[in-house]
Amino acid sequence: MSSSLPQEETLESALQSPPQGAFARTFSALRYRDFRLLWFGAFTSTTGTWMQTVAQSWVVLSMTNSAFLLGVDGFLATGPMLLFSLIGGALADRLERRRIMLLSQYMQMSFAFVLGFLIWTHTVKVWHIFLLSFLTGSAQSVSGPAYISLLPLLVKREDVPNAVAMNSMQFNLARVIGPILAGIALTAFGAAICFGLNGLSFIAVIIALMLIRSPQVRGASD
Repeated sequence: MSSSLPQEETLESALQSPPQGAFARTFSALRYRDFRLLWFGAFTSTTGTWMQTVAQSWVVLSMTNSAFLLGVDGFLATGPMLLFSLIGGALADRLERRRIMLLSQYMQMSFAFVLGFLIWTHTVKVWHIFLLSFLTGSAQSVSGPAYISLLPLLVKREDVPNAVAMNSMQFNLARVIGPILAGIALTAFGAAICFGLNGLSFIAVIIALMLIRSPQVRGASD
């Protein structure tokens, strides 16, 4: 009977005390500096992108009063993912992913600022929005595969599943917060500010990519 007492005490102690490190395991990928930088940068940028998405839909519908043209704009924004994502994956396998992403962020930032300026000056036309939607979607289709393939390089192998889950979490958080901020900004300042804030949000990703120290990401030339 005395030999079973230590086992009973161990079991009772385990039942009474909560598991140690549960919180740390849930967010284990955030232990890595480079992943934290990219996560917060991506969250900021994705929030800005959702702000622009909401504002852009409102602008197109206000200008055209056409549900069909609103759908066309949505297709032009997302269609390039079907057309060019395979090309983006091939580029991510052959070129340095960090530079692919940097180029894409600069392009998307420029498109957001251009569209914001056109709306602010009241010179925007529907074809401007359609063209820039297609160009932005094309830039995203090239950088998307590079971003996904970048995540395993920033954490240890055992934390890759958590990094993928954390990436999904930041996207869903941004999908909730972005439209809320867009509604506030639209009401208070107008649509142009949403495009401007989206343009500024890309700076967070650019800074994060520049600060990443992992030699697997930066490449030997850096």
